[in-house]
Amino acid sequence: AGAGARGGVAAAGAPSSAGVVESLACDMRDVKLLEKIGSGGFGDIFRATWRGTPVACKRIRADLINEEKRVALQDLAIEVTHLQQLRHPNICMLLGYSTSENNPVMLSELMRCSLLDVLRAGNVHGGGKPALSKRRSVRYAVQLAQGMNYLHTCKPPIMHRDLKPANLLVDFSGTLKVSDFGLAKLRPAPSARASDAKAAFMTGETGSYRFMAPEVFRHEEYDESVDVYSFSMILFYMLRGMPPFLHLGGVDAAVAAAIRQERPPIPRAWDEKITHLLQAAWSENPASRPSFQKALDTLREYYKANFKASLEDDLKKEAAENHGKECVIC
Repeated sequence: AGAGARGGVAAAGAPSSAGVVESLACDMRDVKLLEKIGSGGFGDIFRATWRGTPVACKRIRADLINEEKRVALQDLAIEVTHLQQLRHPNICMLLGYSTSENNPVMLSELMRCSLLDVLRAGNVHGGGKPALSKRRSVRYAVQLAQGMNYLHTCKPPIMHRDLKPANLLVDFSGTLKVSDFGLAKLRPAPSARASDAKAAFMTGETGSYRFMAPEVFRHEEYDESVDVYSFSMILFYMLRGMPPFLHLGGVDAAVAAAIRQERPPIPRAWDEKITHLLQAAWSENPASRPSFQKALDTLREYYKANFKASLEDDLKKEAAENHGKECVIC
């Protein structure tokens, strides 16, 4: 998906490790690592058990030194601080953490795979066809927009700043959830911004280049609309079955979008409503991008018009088929 970048001026109210909830602190003697299932720049992800429950365990790499370790611990503290206050069906749930020097870890619910895993598997086995059906793509887009709308309507709003398929996880029931809040930032409420306008925006390259909003790459002021831009690139990826700017590396893709103002070509056969949503969401003008609530309204209307059922009705039917009968509370 291309290399990432970090940096930026923190918005006022950005959390520190002091904001974590002590009740979520875990004793590492209760954690048993089973197998490594992923890795990132500063940490490894393990399938583990915690008090007998299957969980995912993100652990800071032991070989990090000096500045790398400082940044990794800072990211972990930021992620824990954000996640401990978030509760939403489309946000990956934090279960516990340890900030001890020898075992800095974060425990979260165990997920089946990432959206990137799904998309890449389709590229390998799909014979040139998209990995996801249109129905599944729109369902995931709705779930992503639900999670992001929740974040953006928090008080103060939370910007993710690194939306990409690798940071979107799918659980064992097929529900998509937003994860990896190491680069997330709080944006001050309007009343706070009135007294300090500069606190409302950040600058600098933060996130992953292929999905990065143009104003971020150009080191301009930006707000939460950068997440809407990233969402548009993810939606395009799901529907098209291939990454935006497929034949360009990550940095070159960002240059194409930010400097030459290019966008991925949308097939003419695509539905007009989806085309308009994409074009609005990846608009060069951040103020022209829709809110996630507006994107949700569009996606839900499209889903019902094209699949003759609401997303909720589909999920209810799917659950009934999987379990054989409706759940009855006696």
